[in-house]
Amino acid sequence: MINVQNLTLSFHHNLILNQLNFHIRPHEIVAIIGASGAGKSTLLRCLNLLEKPQQGKIRIDNFEFDVSCRKRHKVVAFRQQTAMVFQQFNLFQQKNALENVMEGLMIVKKYSKDKAKQIAYEKLVQVGLAERIYHYPKQLSGGQQQRVAIARALAMEPKVLLLDEPTSALDPELVGEVLATIKIAAKLGITMILVSHEMSFVHDIATRVLFLDKGKIIEDDSPQQVFSNPTQQRTKDFLARYYSAVDYEI
Repeated sequence: MINVQNLTLSFHHNLILNQLNFHIRPHEIVAIIGASGAGKSTLLRCLNLLEKPQQGKIRIDNFEFDVSCRKRHKVVAFRQQTAMVFQQFNLFQQKNALENVMEGLMIVKKYSKDKAKQIAYEKLVQVGLAERIYHYPKQLSGGQQQRVAIARALAMEPKVLLLDEPTSALDPELVGEVLATIKIAAKLGITMILVSHEMSFVHDIATRVLFLDKGKIIEDDSPQQVFSNPTQQRTKDFLARYYSAVDYEI
């Protein structure tokens, strides 16, 4: 499904991603965890070319992209393999929820207004916002805005859904509704890669966890294995801050 080879990125001679290699199978839900500055969000942004690595290849299904390529049409075609949900909601303030979801369908996929409206409505219903489709962002809570953003991403029917700390901008009482929405997306069988600091959620939803440290993947296993019996001391030290009751010896 997704194959990453030798992905390398530096900023001002500072190595952020260090020749990363990994493979993700269809329908997997892969969580990337690690300390701040480990390169988690940067990796996610590299997977849809919002950041441009200096080296490496990324393949999604049969679409392989060498990151040295700068041809705009190939970059655009590759980005359409994925959809991303950001920390901030990035909604058009002058458009209501329905119009926000319709926008990409009409501009990128060239759907008619009627077809885009039908799909947008279905996705908003799917994320529990049937009664908010004509509300503007300023009339929605942060959790509701993020759910619109998730509906917008799902409407594009991506091969891979990327989620970058989707709850970090929310008040604590709003986190639950967004996590519940992500679980709905997971049940649809969509391949997902998410960066999150919500460790209990990662443990609950992910089928696989990657622990990133200093630009390298130092753990790659099931949530049960990574959280209960990590192989690296660095992982144990990190998780100890979140799970004082995790059943492993530090």
